[in-house]
Amino acid sequence: MVVRPGMPKILTIDDSGFQRKIITSILEQEGYTVFSAENGKTGFSLASTESPDLIICDLLMPEMDGYAFLRLVKERNLAIPVLILTSDIQKTTREECLSLGAVDVLNKPVTKVMLIPRVKAVLGGGR
Repeated sequence: MVVRPGMPKILTIDDSGFQRKIITSILEQEGYTVFSAENGKTGFSLASTESPDLIICDLLMPEMDGYAFLRLVKERNLAIPVLILTSDIQKTTREECLSLGAVDVLNKPVTKVMLIPRVKAVLGGGR
């Protein structure tokens, strides 16, 4: 993780190392400080200690999936926006994620053109 003073910190959570690398690369190219976890359990621990400005979380993962992660964030009153990424973008999936507190649900595979405008919008458009 490269810390960039004054830049928002973003936590990425995905069980795929390949996806984590892609997302990290996209975000670091924009100057964000990025750290990552391979599952929701580890991600929640990092979110609690590192206080990221945004969490980008995969939906379907072992140990703790995105649904359980969203429930825990809501239960523990963490005031951190969560953006969900998934290959399963059915209307019911999207609705459930939003009802659990996600700020948005985006399709995988992730592209820079899709991700960066949404990240900027969630973070207030600043960076």
